[in-house]
Amino acid sequence: MAKDNYDDMQNQRDTSKPSRLNSSRSLVWVILIGIGVCVVVLALWWIMFPSEPSAVVSQSEQTASQKAESKPQEETLSPPVPAQAVTGAKMPSTDNAGSSVVQPVQVAASSPKVSPVTAVGLSEVKKIQAQQKAVQFIDHEVEEGEDLISIASSYGLKTQTLIAVNQIRNVAAITTGTVLRIPDRDGQLYTVREGDILSRIASKNNLGWKTLMELNGLTSDRINIGQTLFIPDPMTTSATALADVSPISFVRPATGTIVGMYGQASNDPAEPHGLEGILIQGKEGSAVVASASGNVVDAGNEQKGRGRFVVISHENGYRTMYAHLENVEVKIGDGVSKGQSIGSIGTTGTEFTVPTLLFVIQQNGINLNPADFF
Repeated sequence: MAKDNYDDMQNQRDTSKPSRLNSSRSLVWVILIGIGVCVVVLALWWIMFPSEPSAVVSQSEQTASQKAESKPQEETLSPPVPAQAVTGAKMPSTDNAGSSVVQPVQVAASSPKVSPVTAVGLSEVKKIQAQQKAVQFIDHEVEEGEDLISIASSYGLKTQTLIAVNQIRNVAAITTGTVLRIPDRDGQLYTVREGDILSRIASKNNLGWKTLMELNGLTSDRINIGQTLFIPDPMTTSATALADVSPISFVRPATGTIVGMYGQASNDPAEPHGLEGILIQGKEGSAVVASASGNVVDAGNEQKGRGRFVVISHENGYRTMYAHLENVEVKIGDGVSKGQSIGSIGTTGTEFTVPTLLFVIQQNGINLNPADFF
């Protein structure tokens, strides 16, 4: 019996060995898998968050040095900003050996490199933005030997821009010492009249109302009677305090409605590139009169263009032209007085269906705005 019991114990001991062996193997595998996972995590961390400790330290030291130099002496003595003020920053940690290990630093959105900016209201922001796009003016004092043509050329502008912005009615008055307003682009000033609204003024000049606001540095679309607005080419009427008074006076050459302003785009065949005068619509057969006294120096008939027209020469280098007349009552060489009838309003030279007079004023070959004279 003893032997049998002994054999039974031996058999039982032998069967337990595989179970222990399997447990040991499982433990080894768990350890290996754990190590593998740690390696993968560290590799991913290294790839996603590379660090260059020396570069970070030197950059931080350099930034601190620059700050110290840019601040007054008393400010450099103030205590340093706590590390918690930097979002996401990690302080250096110490390993078991006692050596300092610099961890990656994530700089917050409010980086020290960005200068602090004082908060500005929305209305102030809009005002600043509008001023950046607004037309700018400078003063130019006319020097000896200069004239409107040479001054305009030196600024890269049209002569008509200087005439319009300064409302010049007498070119001969621009002498040495005269101060002119010079805009930074071609255009003209428009004086707000009763019933005007910004969007309507903009539409008449092929502009957006927001563009017109920005151009004039406006922060709203409110405008006042008598206010002047700068209108870029194509231009409308003008008015400033720098107007030169004409040595002679002119009267309106016909009764009716002004439908085309100086500088505007035109469908008139006589002025396809923009009006150099004004268009007046009137009743059929109504009289056209000489705007000032003078002599008839040209008259004729163009099938497509001016139609029947008359040109009158006046004092001080002025000339007036009257086009699209239905009939002409004067001839070249005739002397005429102010207000004398020279013909009647018509549509000759055009495809207009309503009688329309084209009226132009020049001085020394330079076109002026007739609306500034009456």
